[in-house]
Amino acid sequence: MRAYLQSLCLLLFLFPAAAPSQELIRSIPSDHARLITTDELGNVYLVRQDNGLIRYSADGDSTGNFRSIQNGELQWVDATNPLRVLLYYPNFSKLILLDRMLSVKNDLDLKKLGIFNAQAVGMSADGRIWVYDFVNARLKKIDDQLNVTNTSNDMRQELGEVPRPTALLERDSRVFLCDSSKGIYTFDRFASYLNMLEIKGVQQLQAFGSQLVYREADSLRAYDLRTLNLKTIPLPAQADFIDARIERNRLYLLFTDRLELYRLPGE
Repeated sequence: MRAYLQSLCLLLFLFPAAAPSQELIRSIPSDHARLITTDELGNVYLVRQDNGLIRYSADGDSTGNFRSIQNGELQWVDATNPLRVLLYYPNFSKLILLDRMLSVKNDLDLKKLGIFNAQAVGMSADGRIWVYDFVNARLKKIDDQLNVTNTSNDMRQELGEVPRPTALLERDSRVFLCDSSKGIYTFDRFASYLNMLEIKGVQQLQAFGSQLVYREADSLRAYDLRTLNLKTIPLPAQADFIDARIERNRLYLLFTDRLELYRLPGE
């Protein structure tokens, strides 16, 4: 594990320079955890097999939880805005917005828009929500009242194909729609298609300035949109390793039975 952490310190190209070191902050037992995400404050959100959502601070303290038992599987969590945490339950086409206390702020039924198979959702910087409508092959932006404020062209006509996204992220007025088998489709803030990035295999995406950070197989990769440079950092090869995130000089490693939080240089 030490060798992996030393390699992961190469991620300092995303952060201010500092002396190379790392420190385990806490190892949190997390039986039956299946996915994590983070927010810009360094909070980490863990989803359990029972669909329970638990939030931990950057130091590993539990700061909130939420669980819905009537909406099916919680498949998607977007904590881009920690004041408006977006949850997506695809079995019922249901979106739930949580406030900073992880209490329900609003819930939206996408079926009322005729959207029964939204394969990807994500928060917009203006507080609205991006939804990829697979049946109609369109990227749509909606508000809290289920009004569609922006929509892309039919991608079957514009691109001659229908994306099957695994991740969606808006950063710096760009929307990244990731298809693990084809690449990353990029759109502007009005849902107009811009171009395709030939980056495949993306399941989760983070962005820091011009850097796109994503996991591919047993590596964490960083692709610079300006220089086109790609840097690869190995991840743990243990069979129980699930995923990794990095945020505000914190490294989060999720295993089947625990969540490990590390402090990276630059704090």
